[in-house]
Amino acid sequence: MIHSAKPIFTATLLAWLSLLPQLSLAQTATYSNPVIDISAPDPTVIRAEDGTFYLYATEDTRNVPIYQSVNLVDWKQVGTAFTDASRPKWLPKGGIWAPDIQRIGGKYYLYYSKSVWGGEWDAGIGVAVSNGPAGPFTDRGCMFTSKQIGIQNCIDPFYIEDGGKKYLFFGSFHGIYGVELSADGLHVKQGAKPRKIAGTFMEATYIRRRGGYYYLFGSAGTCCEGARSTYRVTVGRSKSLFGPYVDKSGRRLLDNHYEVLLGKSDNVLGPGHNAGLITDDAGNDYMFYHGFKASNPDAGRVVWLDRINWAGGWPSVVGNETSKTGTAPMVKSGNRGMPTRSGLYPNDFEANVGGKRTHLYTLVNSKGMEVCLTNFGARIVSIMVSDRRGTLRDVVLGYDNIAQYADYQHFGSDFGAAIGRYANRINQGRIVVDGKTMQLPRNNYGHCLHGGFTGWQYQVYDGKQLNDSTVEMSLVSPDGDNGFPGTVHATVRYMLTADNAIDIRYEATTDKKTVINMTNHSYFNLNGNPSRHGENQVLYINADRYTPADTTYMPTGKMLKVSGTPMDFRKPTPLSRNINNQRFAMTRNARGFDHNWCLNTWHNGQPDERAVAASLYSPQTGIMLQVFTNEPGIQVYTGNFLDASFAGKHGYRYPKHSAVCLETQHYPDSPNHPEWPNTWLEPGQNYSSHCVYKFSVR
Repeated sequence: MIHSAKPIFTATLLAWLSLLPQLSLAQTATYSNPVIDISAPDPTVIRAEDGTFYLYATEDTRNVPIYQSVNLVDWKQVGTAFTDASRPKWLPKGGIWAPDIQRIGGKYYLYYSKSVWGGEWDAGIGVAVSNGPAGPFTDRGCMFTSKQIGIQNCIDPFYIEDGGKKYLFFGSFHGIYGVELSADGLHVKQGAKPRKIAGTFMEATYIRRRGGYYYLFGSAGTCCEGARSTYRVTVGRSKSLFGPYVDKSGRRLLDNHYEVLLGKSDNVLGPGHNAGLITDDAGNDYMFYHGFKASNPDAGRVVWLDRINWAGGWPSVVGNETSKTGTAPMVKSGNRGMPTRSGLYPNDFEANVGGKRTHLYTLVNSKGMEVCLTNFGARIVSIMVSDRRGTLRDVVLGYDNIAQYADYQHFGSDFGAAIGRYANRINQGRIVVDGKTMQLPRNNYGHCLHGGFTGWQYQVYDGKQLNDSTVEMSLVSPDGDNGFPGTVHATVRYMLTADNAIDIRYEATTDKKTVINMTNHSYFNLNGNPSRHGENQVLYINADRYTPADTTYMPTGKMLKVSGTPMDFRKPTPLSRNINNQRFAMTRNARGFDHNWCLNTWHNGQPDERAVAASLYSPQTGIMLQVFTNEPGIQVYTGNFLDASFAGKHGYRYPKHSAVCLETQHYPDSPNHPEWPNTWLEPGQNYSSHCVYKFSVR
């Protein structure tokens, strides 16, 4: 029998439901464990294109049973992955164990183990492929056996993509190993060698990338002895896919140390072999796993479901043990479970940050361009544009989950953010308002940078998607926010136009005299490969002068001519020509470019928004980015402090000079230079800034 969700219908709940017709009843329900009450060991779960879920298991039901659910709670068997005629022919007497389901290139890949109990050197891993989640799956054969790869008991496969590469992890009580796969995911890459990441205590590998860490889940103990089973779910973490993975005390999993996530309870014996974590449409993580019912262990390894909490960078099971009942996952009936064109999943951006909800917004146009944004910091998360061959490429850096953006104390970044209240630097963090000196945070070399420690890039805006191509973000910054005077109402509107331009408009008002200077801080890599430096990109800046800076990146107050210096980009110039110039003080001190140029498109206080202020071009992809603005300056930053020390979107690591920021704004430290364009805003006045990032191909 398969348990059903139990709706809780109250007058209040029904009224709430009436306001949310797009949500399925599953999210207003409780459920009972186990969710599949027949033996279905080693479950693996995926969400299909139609928004429903499919679960696959070891063949206690012959030929690998397939279950389907619309809500992650009510499951129905809809078939098997194979038939007797189509099941894998290699190792004929072997059973099919521990499948892992993945969607790769629009198809469904079922990685599986095959072995005879006790035949640890004959065991191996194969893969089968289907056009749909319900099959039929066509076996593509054995990828390798234990004998072939030289590692005992090669079972329990797990597939992951990281940094644009495909990997398979595997192993059972003889070490956990990972190896790179071929581009099609069907074979071990020629010449690739397995690398060990964990000791002999575990099997049932699953790796989750979350918040800048890789979490290695596994199972220790005995899996299959009924009431005597000692299985338990374990976990460790690392900042790199291949480790070192450690427990909370910093001890290595390679040395057989680990944290126990879930052990036996009054309800379940031998819980383990979790199916990974499934994120519901509210951003909550749930874990499927198998275990024996304490009340009837002879029923086999049935399937259980429990919610995972995250605190202090580590997962825990809600209630710290298997639940008898729980709140069912939230599932939106209209959600098709598909990633964006840039590979982002909207539910990975659903969270509560500082008491406000975060979301992912997607803008598209008729030419296939896509821009994804989050209201955390009103950030651009991804920009998909076509290169000269028509291939869509993501041309900005960022993260693929809200947890990493929100954990700015460990992974602080201004990737894609709408910067405020004051973009760039204010000398010593001091401004003088009507004769009164006000002290702001000194968060960068003794100066105030980007509004202080908790500038607007770390605040949750109120987001509203106006149509398929426009989203508006608004924020109220209270009087005294990071020391700045005045309550400011700010709005950022992003519009994706039909001609592949991102039109950004900033507006703000205040109730007290204050300073304001907003910009967007996207990191552009037009090569579409952020794991390598972008020094080949060609930069143009329509500026005759720049504001030189000292060793703390603070303008000296001068405005110097670019002519005859490495700052001259009035003709398109590869960054590589001078970005590493150690003879020129500006590039030597900044480790590249991190300077303000005084735009020629600003004449006597009037902007010319028809003229190109700056451009960036990739000879590799043919992608051209042109910048138009009503601002007097542009800060160009070349990612000088990126060091590939953390994983970004899809596991890519961003090295030094892998991207370029083109930040249209007023000059840094303008409040302390009255001779420069004005950044003061008074009650009754309206602040307005405009920037257009226009993409084309050459």
